[in-house]
Amino acid sequence: MQYKIQKLDINKYKIWDDFCNNCNQVWFWHTTDWLEYILARTEFSPKNLSFFVCEGDVLEAIVPLVSEKINNYREITYEGGPVPAPAIKDNLSDHGKSELIKLIFKTIDKLANENKTSRSSFSYSPLTKDALQKKNNPNLTDMGFNNISLATRLIDLKKDEQTLWKELRRNHRRNIEKGRQFQVNIYDSGKITEQIFNNYTKLHAKAAGRQTRPQKTFQLMLEWIKAGLAFLAAVEHQGAQIGFEYYSLYKNQVYGFSAANDPDYESRYPIRQILEWQSILYMKTRRFDFYEIGLQQNEILPYDFPDQKQLNISHFKKGFGGFELPFPIFEKYYSQEYSSKMKAEQKSKFDQREKKQYG
Repeated sequence: MQYKIQKLDINKYKIWDDFCNNCNQVWFWHTTDWLEYILARTEFSPKNLSFFVCEGDVLEAIVPLVSEKINNYREITYEGGPVPAPAIKDNLSDHGKSELIKLIFKTIDKLANENKTSRSSFSYSPLTKDALQKKNNPNLTDMGFNNISLATRLIDLKKDEQTLWKELRRNHRRNIEKGRQFQVNIYDSGKITEQIFNNYTKLHAKAAGRQTRPQKTFQLMLEWIKAGLAFLAAVEHQGAQIGFEYYSLYKNQVYGFSAANDPDYESRYPIRQILEWQSILYMKTRRFDFYEIGLQQNEILPYDFPDQKQLNISHFKKGFGGFELPFPIFEKYYSQEYSSKMKAEQKSKFDQREKKQYG
């Protein structure tokens, strides 16, 4: 087979996204919408290295790829986290896929070297059709990567409301009942306004103590709602919007993207429980299949060191039921110096946390 590597530029966005729409290995993170968001994170000095692979005029694979400045080193990452792994055309033979994977990662290694990259990281979304059908992902350890997988949690929205209610943690059910005094409004493409979205961005900054991302990222998020790729849920109390959550939508699946509660109310009222529950019920009216409520950091690992807040968030999410499944993540170092530095730091953190936890 004679494959041709082509760099992704804005003129090729449509064919890239058409491929995304029709490939079972793809979720929203592969799309140019998300790529534009990543490139808007200027604090990471991003450089777009994305490419696709063709055989003749037929697109065979897409490879999202961005080089970022992390800890004064260049990494192939998205906001410091893993990049969605390359996606290959569905109907290729196993042998064809294997050969194409080798070519792709040989090209990635070449680009990493040319751009003085010290590390890369890739992941597989649990929301792709292939993942939901439990099809095996390529084992990137064969490409020289280390497995640093975590876990995530999905809620099956096809279950009836009564079953979902029973799966909630008892304390969550109590807090939802308390939260019924609030109004929860859903703002989708037909209801969102500039004013409502500005209220969300202001509360996001208030909750964090500052604006955490460039304004363009919020502008893109608003455009996604208008395009039907997201919706915003708001908790309202006595005329004030005291909590928001932003949900991403793609291929009939949902991801909990961003949440913000008003710190003036958060300690007094159970805001998030009623917001999540009413949002789940809305997802059911839209007949979505699964909702990824988010990462499950349940313990300290040699390569992941959740603090108490992160552990508490994971415990909170677990209380909404659903099921835990692997979130495959792989990393590879191109710099021995950076590898040694990071592994020494990780070992030190792991030893300290182990000592603190077990004495």
